[in-house]
Amino acid sequence: MPIQVVCSNGVMEEADGVANLLAAHRQAVAVVERLGKRLMGAEGVDANLIGRRLDSVMAEEAIARRRAAAAPVADVSEMKMKAAHFRRLLRNGWCEVDVDDFRALLGSFAKLQS
Repeated sequence: MPIQVVCSNGVMEEADGVANLLAAHRQAVAVVERLGKRLMGAEGVDANLIGRRLDSVMAEEAIARRRAAAAPVADVSEMKMKAAHFRRLLRNGWCEVDVDDFRALLGSFAKLQS
């Protein structure tokens, strides 16, 4: 079953490779950050609507993060790319990386054929 990612224009396209999955996750993190900033300045009904949208976007970000973590790596360069991405996430505090994400990430590294 191919992994599909929704682009900013709303059209579904197949994500081929680790680089595209990491890019999709970076975009999802950026959307969460933008909505979070909007929520901080919103009041009343707007805050409620933005809060609901933020919950939905955060769930989408978690799915994108899990897909990126679990994606199989073809070579050492893709492994380094994934490791650098998740290291940045942890260092900068952009999102919460849970234990299952780490298991999926390490599992994808262990499946690399040498």
